[in-house]
Amino acid sequence: MTPATSHVRTGPPRRPMRGRLPKTTIAAGLLALAACTGPATQQPAPVAPSAAAPAASAPPTSSKPSAPPGAARPVPAAAPAAPDAASAPAREQTPPDDLGTPFSTRYARFEPVPFSALPGWSADSARESLNAFRQSCLALGKKPVWDDLCAAAGRIETIDDPGIRRFFEQRFHAYSMQNPDQSDEGVITGYYEPLLEGSRTRSSRYPYPVHGVPADLLFLDAQVAAAGKRQWLRLDDRRLTPAAPGSPGARQYDVDMGDLTPGIRDKRYRVRAEGGRIVPYWSRQAIERRALDAQVLAWVNDAYALYSLQIQGSGKIRLAGGETLRVAYGEQNGHPFLPQASSADTATVGAAIKTRGLALGASSAAATSSAALPMATPQTAPAIQRDPDVARIIAALQGRGSGASARPAAPASTPVAPVAPAAPAASRPAAPDPEVAAIIAALGGNTSARPAASPAPAPASAPGDASPAAMGGTGQTTGIPDPSYVFFRLIPDGPQGPLGALGVPLTAGRSIAVDPRTTPLGYPVFVSTGGSSPSAGAVNRLMFAQDTGGAIRGTVRADYFWGFGPTAGDRASRMKETGRMWLLLPRDLQTSAMTAAVRTRSLGGPAVLAECVVPDPDNCVEQ
Repeated sequence: MTPATSHVRTGPPRRPMRGRLPKTTIAAGLLALAACTGPATQQPAPVAPSAAAPAASAPPTSSKPSAPPGAARPVPAAAPAAPDAASAPAREQTPPDDLGTPFSTRYARFEPVPFSALPGWSADSARESLNAFRQSCLALGKKPVWDDLCAAAGRIETIDDPGIRRFFEQRFHAYSMQNPDQSDEGVITGYYEPLLEGSRTRSSRYPYPVHGVPADLLFLDAQVAAAGKRQWLRLDDRRLTPAAPGSPGARQYDVDMGDLTPGIRDKRYRVRAEGGRIVPYWSRQAIERRALDAQVLAWVNDAYALYSLQIQGSGKIRLAGGETLRVAYGEQNGHPFLPQASSADTATVGAAIKTRGLALGASSAAATSSAALPMATPQTAPAIQRDPDVARIIAALQGRGSGASARPAAPASTPVAPVAPAAPAASRPAAPDPEVAAIIAALGGNTSARPAASPAPAPASAPGDASPAAMGGTGQTTGIPDPSYVFFRLIPDGPQGPLGALGVPLTAGRSIAVDPRTTPLGYPVFVSTGGSSPSAGAVNRLMFAQDTGGAIRGTVRADYFWGFGPTAGDRASRMKETGRMWLLLPRDLQTSAMTAAVRTRSLGGPAVLAECVVPDPDNCVEQ
């Protein structure tokens, strides 16, 4: 599927475009089922922030009750015939409740609904949504259909709430986003931009490096990797591409990706060249034990705060001299995101994991549906709540007949260059939850694993700084068992939000992180939380899909961006709500997901479902 076939215009021609985990397994499904059967922990609704707080404004309470989850959605009997150009009415006369065409993708169903079905649609602050929409236009404004939409949005008065709502109603179709089983509820969590303490030079006080993107981190397309175990490849700006045998710059390699899966956005593996082999890039454990060929942007004093920064994807670092650095996501090492922290770990790492909607000790890579695992907190239990079904799943996965728990998996060892050993650190009192860790071990094919090491605390402060050259490029090892690792890049600081995956500044209270396979990046999404009886802090507002996250997988699944700092972090960590989502698609946009299904059905065969709602070479590549 090419980008050219993903946009079919139905109106008059416009100027041409100017020229930027996962395979589902039976075991993962069982794990998601077990999570659903456990008792859910209802999190408190987000607290309304004060007007002066540097975080998202409090979502307004809907004045209209939302429709029950099982309520029938209106479906048009047939798509109306397109009028000819001479008789076509002006766009402003288009009825706002004119519905789009229902369609499905591999991971989701999209049912057209009138805008009146969106709870609180008329009560939302449209002027706030317009500002966030204009941020999306920085990335989408040169794409087909969007050029006209963004130009029209630029002409709207920012104080005209009714006019802004009419713009969306007349230019977009609203679609209820549904899971493959036709349910329309999922989980809405929150995230934020944290603040760390650091230094430009390494010392015993600041031993943990914030790495830039390593020079030896390369990319390999999944289709290329599948072409054979031994191939001729050429390096083209970090990307390994097929080459003719013996051609200039080409070399023959053995390709072995092991059990890793390519990135869901670009369908590429993160790899490195090791002699005549192409292998997965280093895991976190290997990275911490070697000197990377990468710029160290800063050194920080807290391993858990650094891990939180990697989970959130962006943040600020306050240096000892008072200067502030701002960092954004640069790249990732290609390993799955598998946090294994127990609830007895520090509040920082525990809050970081919970903030992105993850269960402590659980594998986010296994959660491919929108169902979320129960979350435990340090105040409620020493570990995530166990369920009898979990023990039976472990026994089934390991080929045993009893429900006895297995020991958690240790990180897989990777050969590394010898480095000076780090000073021993005191062990933590609690280990990861053994039953959930055993599921992770079984899913990875490791049924007889040792307990994973617990993170080591930051070393005590000591005077004296040393340059990175004198101290080497390695940092203090942390013992964090998650193999995933995030690299950063410096971006200018300022009042605007951090850069999200779309490449535009995020807007507190209006930006969300999504699964780009089911929610195209940059597109408007109406989000509603609280079910049929929303609480005072319920969300009923138009938001924009401008970011992604390693734990954000599934159709009705979003991460609400709260803003910068501790206040935003507190609100984000307490947000875990049942929610529904509606995707807004431009009326002039025909997606490949629609046309592929219609074309196949017209030939009398089964519909071949697309993976992406809107294929995009940067944000959602069709396999």
